[in-house]
Amino acid sequence: MDTQTLVFCALALAAGCFVQSTVGFGMAIVAAPIVYFFEPRFVPGTITLVGLVLALINMWQYRAMLSIKGLGAAFVGRVPGTMIAGWLLLYISSQSLALVLGIGVLLAVAISLLNIRIKPTNTSLFWAGFASGLMGTSTSIGGPPMALVLQHAEAAKLRANLAGYFAFSCVLSLVALTFTGHFSWWHFKYGMLIMPAPVLATLFAYRIQHLIKAEWLRYALLLLCSVSGVIAIWQGVSPYWV
Repeated sequence: MDTQTLVFCALALAAGCFVQSTVGFGMAIVAAPIVYFFEPRFVPGTITLVGLVLALINMWQYRAMLSIKGLGAAFVGRVPGTMIAGWLLLYISSQSLALVLGIGVLLAVAISLLNIRIKPTNTSLFWAGFASGLMGTSTSIGGPPMALVLQHAEAAKLRANLAGYFAFSCVLSLVALTFTGHFSWWHFKYGMLIMPAPVLATLFAYRIQHLIKAEWLRYALLLLCSVSGVIAIWQGVSPYWV
């Protein structure tokens, strides 16, 4: 692989990690389309590896605010959500499922803008994890359901618990990708080669987080959720337009 491709992919992942470390999620939304353009083989395996390292770094950074017990319901919901999405994809196209879920995310964003609060109870976290499993399996972007449930949390707590959830999700995804042949030593090797740029971007994000107001953080989160919903809808309708 040529050096230029590695550099562009590293910069794209660095930008994504910077966004996720400041907002709480968004690495895949920012980086995946750019990385796919330069090196399609990095999607999803290498991106998921970077996402796991990022989540672990953020978990450590915000460890004082992390609530593994509180995320238990989301972890439980993620597993059947992923399994049911896999089962649904045997009978309906990934495009159809992405379209429905994208519309659902945009509706949830609209409800959030009306200041209707969804409290992070065990029930809501379970269904957020379930929806995340569905969306992550069909569109590769599973963050919005969890982000919407946790959006009113304190900034550090939001970042900590999203990081904890993403670490769990990335481990599940890497196991599945390994067994299906989509993650190998090749993906790991190149992932490690480009890892310094995302890590440095993450460390830089920590230096400027104090400049970001809580209200800005919430609206940035809702914007990223909206973008992910639009991307999912586009994935659903593009086969009929292109």
